[in-house]
Amino acid sequence: MANFFTVGAHRPHNRKDRRYDMPRLSLKIGDKEFETFDWSLGGFRIPDFKGRPPVGEVMRVTELCYSDTHRVPVNCEVTVTRVVLGKNQVAFSFKTIDDTAFDFLESASLQRLSLLSKNN
Repeated sequence: MANFFTVGAHRPHNRKDRRYDMPRLSLKIGDKEFETFDWSLGGFRIPDFKGRPPVGEVMRVTELCYSDTHRVPVNCEVTVTRVVLGKNQVAFSFKTIDDTAFDFLESASLQRLSLLSKNN
């Protein structure tokens, strides 16, 4: 039986990297594409999916994207860190992140600042 780590009103998040919800990031885990709820240099949250791996399992992210013109192949390992029950979400943390992924996420965070400045 898989172990599940849940987050709720009684347990705060414990992360060092602030998560962003824009620009909306898409990624591929194996051959499945997901859109994130939020992301950071430390990890991301996606909708739950059939065949969800147990907490602690390591998977591979093969692509990151935040628009048709901003799509890059990457080779990163991620670890399932928690399942958010009731919201049907799975959270991952980056175990390894290659230079392409790091540069892409850094660029996406700067894109976020640009989007915020246009909204004000």
